[in-house]
Amino acid sequence: MAAAAMAVVGSVTACNTDQLLNVKAPDRVPAETLDDPSQAKLIVNGAVADFECAYAAYALAEAIMSDEFSDAQLGAAAWPYDRRDMAINTGGIYGENGCDSNQNPGVYTPLSTARWQADNALTKLQTWTDEEVGSDRTELIAKSALYSAFSHTALGMAMCTAAFDLEAPIDQQAIFARAEDRFGTAIDAGTQTGDDAIVNAALVGRARVRLFQGNTAGAITDAEQVPGGFEYDATYASDQSRRYNRVYSSTTQFGLYTVAPESRGIQTEGAADPRAAVRNDPTNAADPDEDIWGVVKYTGSDSPIRIASYDEARLILAEAKGGSDAVAIINDIRGDYGVTAYSGPTDAASIKDLIAHERRVTLFAEGFRQYDIQRLQLAQVPAAGTSFPKGGFYGTTTCLPLPDIERFNNPNVP
Repeated sequence: MAAAAMAVVGSVTACNTDQLLNVKAPDRVPAETLDDPSQAKLIVNGAVADFECAYAAYALAEAIMSDEFSDAQLGAAAWPYDRRDMAINTGGIYGENGCDSNQNPGVYTPLSTARWQADNALTKLQTWTDEEVGSDRTELIAKSALYSAFSHTALGMAMCTAAFDLEAPIDQQAIFARAEDRFGTAIDAGTQTGDDAIVNAALVGRARVRLFQGNTAGAITDAEQVPGGFEYDATYASDQSRRYNRVYSSTTQFGLYTVAPESRGIQTEGAADPRAAVRNDPTNAADPDEDIWGVVKYTGSDSPIRIASYDEARLILAEAKGGSDAVAIINDIRGDYGVTAYSGPTDAASIKDLIAHERRVTLFAEGFRQYDIQRLQLAQVPAAGTSFPKGGFYGTTTCLPLPDIERFNNPNVP
């Protein structure tokens, strides 16, 4: 036994202890890799992956803050989403949490991460040469610009203000202007390479932010170029939580949220609209007093979420043109889904109500509703001041204030 002990001691003392903590993490990429032009495709793919995770969390949070989803759990951390009182909860989950939580999804940090990754890739690709990167450099420029633009757009729709790269915060309109610039880069580069998917996605995106900025002529020009049936999706998978369609996993899969009562069975012309169809799931809710209702368009945690589509392009055209043109466009959309045509009045107020309804059902649970409530000045349901079932009262928040994590770490925030 003594000899064996001495052998063990000898083997330990012979070991180079300086190497004990020198291990390689298989899920981490060395920083120097991100400065290597030969790894450009990896860098861009990483930015896309960050965006897709962030977008699912964003779409879920926007649904909870609007009249699409409501809370079905007993954990209080996420109640400010549903209660709409984030203005007094700036240190809450929306600012700090990541994109991979089914219960408490973050918004600001995930989207900011995706934005930075895409902008970083874009900046490097515009500096590197074809000889350094390869023949796909222009294609990668188009993709990185596209995902930067969509990250900016989601930040603009979710946040009241946002800050970029330790600069002073800017408002929603300025964020949309940054997005428009990057959509233009994606269109130019995508046109050079003949990548129709990127060009069309960027046209929808640019039409969207142009509409949001009041540039209806520019929005029409872009939206009219989008071909019928076009769709550009964020992709998801069921093999790991980070890849989940968070809208599905947080409702049907885990029972943490449910389609709100006011969004169950939304009707158009007196009949349930299939575009916003929901189902009563057998999932046990985290709060036993709740029932779980899920979104029919999402059938699994691997279901895609639309980022841009021909449907949205047509809705942009309807809103930008108005009047009888809007009715014709909307009836074209309704015809695709077997919904009864609109035959009501075409005055400005009626068209506004019609547009709001059509966007609500066509883009249901895709991340648009909360910003539409803000920009179209729609009534919040339940109304502000109504008792929140789990304590407190519903607030008036329509966009998220700059979170503490940015205010405390950015020296240029007033």
